[in-house]
Order: sequence, then structure tokens, then C-alpha cells
Amino acid sequence: MVFLNVPSIVFSAEAPAKSSPSSHIIYEDAVQPIFQKHCVKCHSEKNRKAEFDLSSTAGLLKGGESGAGLVAGKPDESLLYEYLHDGAMPPEGSPPLSKQELKTIHQWIQSGLHFKEKPQSTTTAALSQHDVLPILYRRCAMCHGPEYQEGGLDVRSKANMLAGGKAGAAVIKGKPDESLLIKYIVEKTCPPKAEISRAGIEPMTAEELTTLKSWIAEGLNEVNESAEINLAQDPLVSKEDRQFWSFQPPQQATPPTVQHAELVKNPIDAFLLRKLEAQNLSYSPEADKRTLIRRATFALTGLPPTPEEVSAFLADKSDHAYETLIDRLLESPRYAEKWGRFWLDLAGYADSEGKRSADLIRKYAYRYRDYVIRSFDEDKPYDEFLTEQLAGDELVDYAAPNSATPEVIEKLVATGFLRMAPDGTSANPVNRVSDRMEVISDEIDVLFRSVFGLTMNCARCHSHKYDPIPQRDYYRVMAIFKGAYDEYDWMTPQPFSNQWKRARSRLLTIIPEEEQRAIDEFNAPIEKEIADVEAKLKAKKIEKTEKKKLDKQLKALKGKLKTPEMIRALWDRGRPSPTYIYRRGDENQPTRLVEPGPPSAIADGISPYHVEPIKQTTEKTGRRLAFARWLTQPDHPLTSRVIVNRVWKKHFGTGIVKSLDNFGALGTPPSHPELLDWLSVDFVKQGWHFKKLHRLIMTSQAYRQSSAITPEHQKSDPENRLLSRMPLRRLEAEELRDSLIFTAGQLDETRFGTPAAVEVRPDGLVTSKRSEQGWRRSVYVRHRRKEMPTFLEVFDLPQMNPNCTVRQNSTVVSQPLLLVNNKLVHDLADLFAKQVREQAGNNPEKQIETAYQLAFQRSPSPGETELALSSLKLLEQPAEKGEQKDKAAPDGLTEYCHVLLNSAEFLYID
Repeated sequence: MVFLNVPSIVFSAEAPAKSSPSSHIIYEDAVQPIFQKHCVKCHSEKNRKAEFDLSSTAGLLKGGESGAGLVAGKPDESLLYEYLHDGAMPPEGSPPLSKQELKTIHQWIQSGLHFKEKPQSTTTAALSQHDVLPILYRRCAMCHGPEYQEGGLDVRSKANMLAGGKAGAAVIKGKPDESLLIKYIVEKTCPPKAEISRAGIEPMTAEELTTLKSWIAEGLNEVNESAEINLAQDPLVSKEDRQFWSFQPPQQATPPTVQHAELVKNPIDAFLLRKLEAQNLSYSPEADKRTLIRRATFALTGLPPTPEEVSAFLADKSDHAYETLIDRLLESPRYAEKWGRFWLDLAGYADSEGKRSADLIRKYAYRYRDYVIRSFDEDKPYDEFLTEQLAGDELVDYAAPNSATPEVIEKLVATGFLRMAPDGTSANPVNRVSDRMEVISDEIDVLFRSVFGLTMNCARCHSHKYDPIPQRDYYRVMAIFKGAYDEYDWMTPQPFSNQWKRARSRLLTIIPEEEQRAIDEFNAPIEKEIADVEAKLKAKKIEKTEKKKLDKQLKALKGKLKTPEMIRALWDRGRPSPTYIYRRGDENQPTRLVEPGPPSAIADGISPYHVEPIKQTTEKTGRRLAFARWLTQPDHPLTSRVIVNRVWKKHFGTGIVKSLDNFGALGTPPSHPELLDWLSVDFVKQGWHFKKLHRLIMTSQAYRQSSAITPEHQKSDPENRLLSRMPLRRLEAEELRDSLIFTAGQLDETRFGTPAAVEVRPDGLVTSKRSEQGWRRSVYVRHRRKEMPTFLEVFDLPQMNPNCTVRQNSTVVSQPLLLVNNKLVHDLADLFAKQVREQAGNNPEKQIETAYQLAFQRSPSPGETELALSSLKLLEQPAEKGEQKDKAAPDGLTEYCHVLLNSAEFLYID
């Protein structure tokens, strides 16, 4: 019998209770049969659920994704026993362990873990390249890897190390102390002191060095470990798991027959009315035309209609006046700005890096914003839109001669979607592997919550607690992006100076040859002047005052140089490092090798993920392009469902699936599952076009309802999940700001380009600066993470950490206080009043009529007119005898206009 004492198990410092050898519980005799009966089905060498293999003693002692499962002498501190005792394992539906079986395992752990023969533990098992390569990638590949091969040495494989570099072989089989690789590390020649902390370079730990020495001493063992699995047959995900509703391809049901067929404008109404009629309910009466045009115009453009547009719509008595209105709004350039912002939330768009206090500005991020708006403008199909953002660089051969066409540049700009998460790795020493892993983690989070409607990030550290997403699925997804996002082959998010050795930027410069020639010709004489000034500065004898003059001249000359626009892009370099599962998400604890692939739960009924390597001017892995094509196949279970649900929520206030970013087990089941599937299938059939989806939703009778609430509604549909009425909607932050500016006649509708600058006061107030034409739309205002425009932030503009999948509407006291006291709002009220005077002259009644038309697109009621006239009279009454009127005080009309801008009718859409 053996009492095992190896580092891979946590042993108690206290000796286990004394017992005679005959009373010891022996693993092979008493415990192993229990594990064979209850556990090995899920925890074997092949399956390894939670990365735990109970089919061998070595696997038992190694533990799983949460670490060692056994603490000798302490059953209550042993994770394995805890899971069994609490009933967490075996899973629901499997027979639980009996009391006697639990008692046997408890006694075995309590007595000290006894075996017949000393098992082969992880520390005594032969080491292989998979134990060593992660260490070399983490500590050495920055100088001896894909980008740099100092001394001619590449450490990324055994063959490369045996071939060695200029000094000879890096390793000698069986002789660690004679191997140059070990000598240089022990002598601290590698990494050089000057390089430590640069670009993630850090010294090897003692434990890592021991592992490396042992591998060499044992003979440089290599094993062929297959990381490839059939996703459709992944043993960690059962057939029952794949039957979950959101993992099955959507099916287009036949619209049902309803009692009130006259209310069915399109199939949406049939699905909704069926559930309403089951509750003896129906739609609310149709809203009046003035309400409909305001509702539709704000929904599609984020701005109010003009009084002239309202008058024209009211005068149009044709049967299709409303449909014509929707078509006109969908063609407005304002539509793309409103709905482009919808996608920018999901992407986590920001004009700065975040993470660090410096919050560096992303000078070229706006190009991605413009790409998104242009895509909505031209109604780019969603499948194409997604593919460009996930793999635009793999769609085009941008390195080929004469490749800098607008189409190629657009595809590269599109990959900015994968560059929007906070990224603090611009400078050292915050450019370690752990820092890089945070960026990758955030990007995976952005992608899955926005596009898949799944929470994936918990699987970085352990298998998902509620959804069938094993930990290895997370790392398979990570491997998809390894050609571009590689924690061991990193590129910084910002341009870098020459002294930042080993730094490489993820900013691309790609311009047509003729443009480059023009820039070169323009810069040539300036560069000559710069060289002359620099030569003078290098002169040994130079007066201090002359030196200052030359420094100033040099700075001015450099400022004249023309530089090409850059692209904030992600691109594949065709050289991904191997991907290992990290125990507990810790990159210092690599375990098994995995190949790229999507979540295995989403495999039934659709084409498998398949990679075809891309050979263009430069090699590319093709992994992301394969992923994009897998994701955008017509019958994918989640892609169309998730985006259709998001658009539905923007129109009706609540999604058919209320939990927009969680279509998993903890998410909210769909209120109308057949409708969601019908919409999803129809969206794909109609070419993945957003405009067709908007038109379908907005021309339904459901969308045209009044928002009036009756006692019957309150009783039978209190949360409006059946859509028995149209919900009242508060304007979003951008809509409110833009509407204030628009109503004042001060909206600068300049499109695209660099963001509008902001002014940051010492007290923290952040306001956008006015252009010559007025104020630009909110989507074009600079959004720096630590300096968000105050007005927008108060009205719930979300922080992009890393993105926003659901906008929240708060009602807090700071909102009315801002509308009452903010200087910009006061200035806009004054400009609003001036516009009223220009249109109505000095007649008070005409002024009130004009103000109502501009603010609310309606005429005031007689009572409102009477109240307004008395208010104006009061506000504009002359000062008392002997008193002087304050010249700085606003006039009565301005005050009245300010009141209108503060009203609930301005803030809410019926």
C-alpha cells in the first residue's frame, strides 16, 4: 500500500486519524468501482467534462478545470467530495450515490488517500512538448518567435530548437545543463535586463525552468495529441442539450387564423392576436395620424418630423399614406445615423482605449463608425455586414499591388468591430500576457452577447454552470481569432515610437500608389529642411538661444508633413500559436491543446465549421472567415433570432425574448416563440435586409395601436407582454439632445469624419463644441470613455465596458435639473424663441401656435393657448416703477420656450 504525497494534490498539514493498516480504504478495491459506476461516463480520457478524467488515477490526482479535487485527510475541503455530497454530481437525471458510497469516499479521503500501487501522477508522468511550448511562448517567443528571431533562434518547436541559431543548438537531448537555452536563462542573459517588461517580456519562473530542464533531461519527448473533435458528437454536450429551443434552427410556422381577421395587416398581427384573443383581449384602437408620424419619425430617424411633414401626412387621404411615410423615412440619411448608433452600442464603439487612466484617444476609430452608418444607409444585408466585420481582412488581398481601392479599405475598416473593446496594452509594463487576455476576453464577450445572445465569458475559467458550454468551447472560440488576436504575438492598439522595441501597432496604412507619390513629393522639400535643422542641432558649438529657435523651427516643420490616414483594423497573419485550455482562466496553467471551433451545442441541423486556409499575397488562416460563414448560414439557430429580437425591442420596448443577450437556460423564454421563428426565417428569406424588417414591423396593426391603458389591460396584460397596446417611450439620450438642437434650428447635419470636439471643464462638465452651422448629431460627438458628454450621460448613454447590449432608462432627479439649469438648454431655448419670432412675428397667439408646432407638431388647445398667453403676459410685464429690468434676464418668450423643452410631451413619444 502507498500513501501518496505529490504536489498535484493538496495535503493537510495535520496527520490523518490513526488507524490500523487493515482498516484503510484502498482506492482500487472500494472507491474506483464507485467512480466507474457513476462518474466515468462524463469524466473519462475522451470526455473530460470540467476537464476532469476519473478513468485513471493520474487523471484523478491531476484534478479538473477548478484545480485539484482532493485534500488528503479533509473530505469537507475536497471539491470532488463536496460535489458528490451536495448532489451537484452526478447531474440531474442520473442515479445519485448511496449513503454507503458517500461514506466510503469520505473514509478514503479521511484516512489519507491509499492506493495498492503508487499511481503515475502528473509530476511523474513523462513531460511532452505540450508542457514546454506554452512556457516558451510566454517567456521567449517575443524575441525568438514569429516576428523576431534574435541570434537566428526560433523556440516554437522542438525541431527549431535542435536546429538552433547562430550559437548552435538551443537544446541537447538528455543534457539540460549543457543546453544553451538553459544556460542563458540561468545566467540571466535571457531575457536581457533592458528588455524586461517591454512588450510582455518577463523572466522565467523557477517552476517553469524546472519543467523545461526536466523535459530536456527526459529526452525531449513529443506526443501526437489530437485536439480535433467532431462538434456534432462532442461527448461533453448531450443530444438533450442540443434540443434546447434556441439551439435548434428556427422553423417558419403558418400564421394562425384569428377571430378578428380585419385587424390583420400582416402575419405579425395573426400571431399576436391569437394570444390576445385567448385572453378575451384585442388591440387598442389605432392611434391618430399625428401620433403615428411622430412615433414613426422618431423610431426611424431619431428626430421629430417638421410641421410641414405633419401637415402633408395629415392631408394625404390615400389608403397607403402610412406605408408611403415609412418608405420615405427609411430612405432618409437620418435613418442610418439613428440605426447605426443601435449597432455601435453592440460593438462597444468608443473614441478612446479605456482600461488605463490615460484613456488614450483612438484617432481613427471614427472610420468604423462611418462604415456602420454607411452600411445602414445602403441597407447592407446583415449576413454580409457580419462577415465583413468578423473577417473583412480575409475577404480581400489588401497586400497585393494596387489593392488600395475603396472596396478593399472598407473591408479592413469593418474589422474595427473586433477592435472596439477596451484595450490598455498600448504601453509597457501594462502589456503583459494577462493584460492581452483581458482584451481578448472582452472581444469574445462583445461578440457573443451581441450576436449570439449567449454569455460565454464564464467558460473562460470553468464550464458554464447553466448552458451546455464546456470550458474547452471557450478556448476553441479563442483559437478562431488566434491568427489576429494572439496573446503571444501581440500588436498594440496605438502607433508607437521607434524606441518601443518589439512593439507593433494594429493600425494599418493602405493608400493608392498615386496618393502615396503625391504625399512623398509634398514632403520631400520639408524633409530636406528637417534634415538641415537636425544637422545644425547636432553641432557641438551652438548657443542656447539659437538652439531654442531651431527646436521651434523643427517642430513647425514636422507639423507640416503630410501623413496618410490610418485604419484601425484587425488582420490575420497566418501564424497562430497553439491554443491550450487555461485552468481557471490562468495563462500560467495551460492544460490541453484545442483546435478552433464554435460552441458544440450549436451543431444540430446546420453545416459544420470548416476552415479553408487562404492564400493571397500573404498567408492567412481563414479561421475567422470560416466562422463568419458558419454563423451566417440561413438556418443558424441564433444569428437571425437574436438580431430580429433586438430590432423588435427597439420598436416595442420589450423583446419577444426579454433577456436580449441571454438566449440560454437563465434567459427569459420567448413570449411568442412561433412569431420569433417566423420573423427570423422571413428576415433571411427577404435577404437579411433591416429596412424590410422595419417596414414589416411598423406596418403591422400592432405598431399602429394607441398607448391608452384601460382597467381591462391592467388586469389581463399588466406588463404588456401580449402587446395589447403601444408602450409609451422616453426619448433616448441622443434623440433628446438632437431634438432640442433640431427644434432650435441649430442642427449641423454634416455627416461622417472626425468626431466633434468636446470641452471639458475643471468641474467635470463635458459639452460638445459648436460648429459654424450649429451642433452636430450626437453620434458624431467624441465619445471618450472617461469624458462622456454630460448631457448624454445623464440621460443614460451607456458606458462601453466593454459594450452595451441593453439600454436602461432611469428616472432620476439629475435629469429635470439638467433640463432646467443647463446652459446649452438655455441657449437652445433662446434660439428656439428667435426662430418662433422669425416665423410668427410679434403676435403672441401666432407665437404660441408656432412654438407648439415646432416642439410638438400640433396646435395648442384653447386652454393651452389661454394659459400660454397669461404666462407670456406675466413673464413680460414691465418692471416696477423705479426698478430697472435686468438686461441679462431672458425675455418671456425664451422662458416659455424653455418650459416647452422641459415638458413631458417633448421627452416622451406616445
